[in-house]
Amino acid sequence: MMQLRNFFAVRALFVTPLFFTLALGGAPALATGLAGEDGTAAPALAATSRATVSPLVELYTSEGCSSCPAADDWLRQLGASLAQNFHAVPLAFHVDYWNRLGWTDPYSKPAFSARQREVAARVQQRAIYTPQFTVDGRDARGGANIIRAIRTANARPAQAHIKLHIRRAANGIAVRIEVDSAHDSAQAYLALYESGITRQIGGGENRGKTLRHDFVVRHFSRPFAIRRGANRDDRALDLPADWQRANLGVAVLVLDRASGATVQTLNASLAPLFAI
Repeated sequence: MMQLRNFFAVRALFVTPLFFTLALGGAPALATGLAGEDGTAAPALAATSRATVSPLVELYTSEGCSSCPAADDWLRQLGASLAQNFHAVPLAFHVDYWNRLGWTDPYSKPAFSARQREVAARVQQRAIYTPQFTVDGRDARGGANIIRAIRTANARPAQAHIKLHIRRAANGIAVRIEVDSAHDSAQAYLALYESGITRQIGGGENRGKTLRHDFVVRHFSRPFAIRRGANRDDRALDLPADWQRANLGVAVLVLDRASGATVQTLNASLAPLFAI
């Protein structure tokens, strides 16, 4: 049976501020005047992926875990710094197995805990724990190892090229995903994430603390197949009223079906859409 444990042994690696830079996916470009379904102009943006791999960086975390705030802060530092030659797409998956210990994390989902177990099983990892970072589908412990894994992925030519077209719609956004793939066995996911979240915690191991969250996964699609050659997928996503729209972002993850390794990723902030 898979065991759960905390990350206390390596917690210190995430406490010291980290001074480095990271570029997220490709740069989105704002375009106005694109026609919506009703024929009227709708604010829109477009983004394209890089020539080399931008790896998926996953953090499995929980508001109920006392070791997690330091890792949440580390992820925020990772995402706040930008540079041309160091790039990745970070996402924070809030797991639900801490909820029974005195505090229910409103961002947690059983599906995110299941994803963590699937990642662990794929690499024959004996235990799942929080906070856990994975890079490129593999467990990565400690800031230096995470950065090293990102840089290693950045050196690989990408086997897929992603284009994102996003426009504002009546109740949310309409997303068009285009993937030109040279990979034989890939699948893609569409994620919607929110940053800039501040929470007062009223129970559990973090009782009385104020926590900040970034790159919190709010929606994570079922996988859809990516075939060699041109692929296109159109989706409409409703945005609940309590989500801060200017703090949202969209990420497309094209992953190897068997290993979970990153074929290519791309993300884009929705701030330009909702600032208009």
